[in-house]
Amino acid sequence: MPVLTFPGITQADFQDAFNVLNECLVMNAGFGFKYPFIAPGGHYGQCWWQLDGSISLQATKWVNQTFSENMVRGFAGVQKPDGRIPLYGHDKVPNFPTCSSLPKLFEAAYQVLKHSRDKKLIAETYSSLKLYLDWWFSDARLDKESGLITGVFEESFPPFENRLKAVAQVDLNVEIVASCQVVAGLAKKLGLKSDVIKYARLGEELKQSINKYMWNEPTGAYFAYLVNEKKQDDKLICYTFDPLRFGIAPADRIPAMIRMLTDHKYFNWEGNAITSVAKTDPLYNETVGDYNGNPAWSGDIWTLRNQVVIEGLEDIGRFDLASELSLKTVQMFNSNYTEFLKTSDASGQGVKRYAWSAAQYIQIMTENIFGIDYNRFTKTITIKPNLPKALLGQDIALEKLLLPDGNRLNVYVSNQAGSVKVRYTIDGDRNDMEVVVSLAGH
Repeated sequence: MPVLTFPGITQADFQDAFNVLNECLVMNAGFGFKYPFIAPGGHYGQCWWQLDGSISLQATKWVNQTFSENMVRGFAGVQKPDGRIPLYGHDKVPNFPTCSSLPKLFEAAYQVLKHSRDKKLIAETYSSLKLYLDWWFSDARLDKESGLITGVFEESFPPFENRLKAVAQVDLNVEIVASCQVVAGLAKKLGLKSDVIKYARLGEELKQSINKYMWNEPTGAYFAYLVNEKKQDDKLICYTFDPLRFGIAPADRIPAMIRMLTDHKYFNWEGNAITSVAKTDPLYNETVGDYNGNPAWSGDIWTLRNQVVIEGLEDIGRFDLASELSLKTVQMFNSNYTEFLKTSDASGQGVKRYAWSAAQYIQIMTENIFGIDYNRFTKTITIKPNLPKALLGQDIALEKLLLPDGNRLNVYVSNQAGSVKVRYTIDGDRNDMEVVVSLAGH
């Protein structure tokens, strides 16, 4: 396991996040999955779920590359002939025989492939992801008039919608933009020029549709689009900030989005990670106890919703806000790797040892705060710390981080007034990897 030096977080706390993943490990493959996998935890049982497994990959890739590659193979193995990858192993969702999941799998698989030497796996995964993306753009989910992708149940969070081809949600459509970039990027690596052009075009067209149909100028926010009624939904949900990612939101809209994000009356910015629904929305409530459907998504705090906002803030260059939200998220979930948090007191609710909360805690600490990235495609190790003001005068370190090549990376950051110093060492043979060190925003 990596060794962490970080104010307010002990090594035992950090180690426990990995312990949660181990507790959720299912060695005896089942439900059509041919490899070991990470289950959600708690009462969800020993069944694979596409979203939970995808998110867990963002952590397992830092401790076990072979396991992570096999999980990617496992998802390809349960794919249906039409390209759909089910929500979970049972693949039985009342009234939705064709239900999939919020497709975090594309980015998660790409991150695993960036760590891999296996050219066959890259090609096979590309074929699987391409088929899956084509399913999203098929008549099963695409609203041709608006050009938006529609979703049901847990193809979006909050998982409100129970009608087929009725609502295009913001988070789902942003994930499909990401998916287009992933598939186009893999196509470029594999020398498939026509596919590069096709999926880059689909991604750009979807960006235009998001901006045309989902943006509400008077409110300064993005809303889901009701494709049958041809109007925007009125629920102010945290995914309104997802278009900060990938250059989707035009520059002239970003100031209004940032004002809403940092206005405490909406999403609880001051002192806490952000809520899943705006506190000003009639939908808002705080759920206590086990997750029992939509209410838990209508006001409580989830790593899923915070991590994507962190990424979006980094994409627009607001590293100051990204670092602040990163720190708040890891502090709130530290040694509290529960399914979600009650907003008013940060108490852990739902499943008490929840895999994706632990995985995203590890991901945010490793990749968004320490800024570590390993990319075999470019043969580059990047170390780009993003330090919040609260860490001024504090020294932090992440040691013995296992790299995919078997080496161990040690990163030391000294953050004193007027001076930030980053030092690294690599234990083992660096091979042909170049190391690039900088500070976020520089």
